[in-house]
Amino acid sequence: MEKNKEKKPGRFSRIILIIVCVFLIISVTWTVFSLTGRIDAGAVIPGSAVFRVSISNPIYVIDGIIAHESMHDISAVPALAQAAPTLHMLNENPLLKNFFVRLALRGKFELALLPSDTEKNIIAAAWDMGIFSPLFRFLPVVSGFVNIPNFYYVRAGSNSRFEYRTAGITLFIGHYRNLLFVTSSSEVFASRSANASADTGQVYRNINPSEYDVLLLLSNEFIYDLFAEQDPRIAAILDNIDFESGHPAGGPALVEAGISIFSRKIEFYLAAPVSSQQNALSGLLGQRSQTPVMAERFPSSVQYATILSAGTLEELYQAALVFSGPDLDDTLRMADSSARMILGLTLDDLLFSWSGEEFAVFGMEGRPHPVFAIQISDERKRQEVFDRAFRSIFINEDVRLNLDGTRMPRVATPEFLQSLLRKWDIFLPSPYYTIYRDFLLISESADTLLYALRAMQRNDVLPRNPLWRDIAGGKPVASAFSLYYSLDLSMPFFLRKNTALSSFLSLYRQGLIRISFDRGLIDLSVSLVPGQGNGVILVGGFPLDTGGRQSNEVFGGGRGANSRIFFASGNSVFSVDLADNSIHVLEGQGRQWIIPADGIGRREDANAWVVSDRGRVTLVDGNLEPALGFPVLTGLRLSSPPKAHEGRLYICDEDGKVHVVNEHGALSTWETSFIAAIRSPPSFLTVSSRGRTRNYAAVYPKSFFGEIWLLDTDGKALPGWPAPISIGNDEFSVNTGIGFGSPLLFAHNNRVFVAFVCQTGELLVYDENASRIPPFPLYLNGIFYLQPVFDGQYLWLISSNGTLFRIGLDGELLYQHIPGFSVMEEGFITVFDFDGDRIPEIFITGEGNALHGFTRSFRSLEGFPLPVWGRPHFVEAQGSFGSSRKAEIFGMGMDRRLYRWQFR
Repeated sequence: MEKNKEKKPGRFSRIILIIVCVFLIISVTWTVFSLTGRIDAGAVIPGSAVFRVSISNPIYVIDGIIAHESMHDISAVPALAQAAPTLHMLNENPLLKNFFVRLALRGKFELALLPSDTEKNIIAAAWDMGIFSPLFRFLPVVSGFVNIPNFYYVRAGSNSRFEYRTAGITLFIGHYRNLLFVTSSSEVFASRSANASADTGQVYRNINPSEYDVLLLLSNEFIYDLFAEQDPRIAAILDNIDFESGHPAGGPALVEAGISIFSRKIEFYLAAPVSSQQNALSGLLGQRSQTPVMAERFPSSVQYATILSAGTLEELYQAALVFSGPDLDDTLRMADSSARMILGLTLDDLLFSWSGEEFAVFGMEGRPHPVFAIQISDERKRQEVFDRAFRSIFINEDVRLNLDGTRMPRVATPEFLQSLLRKWDIFLPSPYYTIYRDFLLISESADTLLYALRAMQRNDVLPRNPLWRDIAGGKPVASAFSLYYSLDLSMPFFLRKNTALSSFLSLYRQGLIRISFDRGLIDLSVSLVPGQGNGVILVGGFPLDTGGRQSNEVFGGGRGANSRIFFASGNSVFSVDLADNSIHVLEGQGRQWIIPADGIGRREDANAWVVSDRGRVTLVDGNLEPALGFPVLTGLRLSSPPKAHEGRLYICDEDGKVHVVNEHGALSTWETSFIAAIRSPPSFLTVSSRGRTRNYAAVYPKSFFGEIWLLDTDGKALPGWPAPISIGNDEFSVNTGIGFGSPLLFAHNNRVFVAFVCQTGELLVYDENASRIPPFPLYLNGIFYLQPVFDGQYLWLISSNGTLFRIGLDGELLYQHIPGFSVMEEGFITVFDFDGDRIPEIFITGEGNALHGFTRSFRSLEGFPLPVWGRPHFVEAQGSFGSSRKAEIFGMGMDRRLYRWQFR
């Protein structure tokens, strides 16, 4: 029997085994070497830094920035457009997807600015290279084979380094243990080992570094410059606060901050030891904030809310005196004197004696009136004060209203006093009020107040709302001041100036800000989310406080950098330059109108007509500078607002004539005159077909005869016109009718039509030959003050009680009621395609401070209604400021401020 021979490993297998062993030995040695003597990247940063950034995992932060939802919208904000190329590079650069690059970028990164005797601060940065740190040993060898302009290797023993030299700065680059160290100072580079061996202590004392992606140390001067420019009230508060040093041995007073970036949320936290030389402020700062009671009771539909829970009204008053000066004290003294004289009560009796430490205001979705809440510390005293006030002749309690079984008392001011106050243009509200547990709830709307009360009673509260949990979850709820806002309906005061910070924050539709005190430590937390779906966002720097009593009509002109917004205010007209939000004013005598001068100059130019009620006409540019040959004095008395079309201005006079002014100031008169003055300006239409352009004008002279006219733009009536605006229910009997506004001119399938609705709801549609088209007239239920609009397929109308009608030219009729909406002559209805899908949306304003938006299927647009009344101005999506700008809405709010929203 043969013996089995034992097989021995082949030569190839032995080679593989040896290679593996060698590789393992080198790997273990390399790893041990890279881990031996490791120090933290922050250890080599001197403690004298005035600004410092710490990133524990740079690649994680880069991934978070790329994935963050709102970063894709940054190019739409002019103030931030310069950052768009950098974000695009981060997203598209394939180097960041390389395994070894990503492994290297996992190491901690530190950047600091150090004080210097020169004007420029010293830069110091350290990067933990981790497992790649042994490569530092080979850099001097490699440097001899690499030729980079302005890049040199300097041999100086333990201070050997690379130097990158330019005319403005020299960077010293070298390693220390596992760190790559970069600085602009040779002294700081030489002392890096001394810094690492010094006992610098814990850098972040008031913040947990593990909870944030990016940590910052900021000087108090930086904080002041960052926040004070947003609002002068913030600056006044910061002027009276001292930032304390957080270091046991003293040193610069630095504020600690942290930033966390999520896919749909960004969080910012700031902590600083503070004090004040003012006793009133010092007392508030020395308190320990508690969780506000009202934060647990807000209805779930709340879209903006503010809670002030820093102290009693008396304490807040004393603190406010510190930075408000004598004006506040004089105002309160006057209020106290008035209360004594009218009600026999002091201000202390009226408010201070019974109120607690919480004061809140909140607004709910779909309800334009806010609710105010005041904590009651002494209900017995409150009832006594109210009883005494209601016994006066100036204030009464109206308890007649009963809603859904709940009596809603109202603080009523007698009519004689209201009439007297109106003489001085003073409006004194008569709000409703109710008591819920230990809070007094007040609102000008009884429905809104009852809705809030019912939501609280059934525990349908904000903390149960998913959006609220997303924005507020995981953070302390104790606060002295908290602000929850939705840019769809409200704009916090600190975002009203157009700065880089406000532009960035405006990318987010919802925000929650909390400020709390903890025995001399102030905490500021900010949580921001972009919101749901499309909707709209308020553009940074808006709303603008323009002063005066503005008209509720807003117009726009120009494009790109020449874009302007025009509006009138009393005897003056205004132009807002959208490049920098600067405001130009043209004073006048008497009431004035300003409208874009369509068809004059280039499309990019912002020209406008300014017209006084006495017929003075001025053609101006975007800065309201008059053109050569203007103003023109016509001597006319306007019977309606002016109208511009194709380079000409049309003015209706009280004598029933229509006058025309061209861009050179020449004046002409329409061929047709009317027996009654025209109370609404003509409507115009230009139709181009087969190389032929036709211009039409339609007019309704309001009179007993009830007729509408179709003419050309020179005022010559077309054959068959005028036509009656009311024919009655019997087709063969003609009755007089009355309506409001100008006839609607529209084209469909190469045909021209004229539509008009009577006040009583009789809707007629005529063709160009003055023949009624079937199935019109239609008889709609309601009273109508606005003429219809055409969206390319349907006619849209709105009745005075808020019923929205959609009517096809075949007679198909659909309608939907808008709750709480009413409209008369000051309302407007507009169609505008904001998303570019060639299907316009419908926008309506009425008597209240609400701009509603709907799709063709009557679905309310997200983010609407907006706080706008009167005529808004819509801007199509366009390229501007070096990027693509989305469609926008401009409108005037009843608070007399100019708003600007951008569609997402």
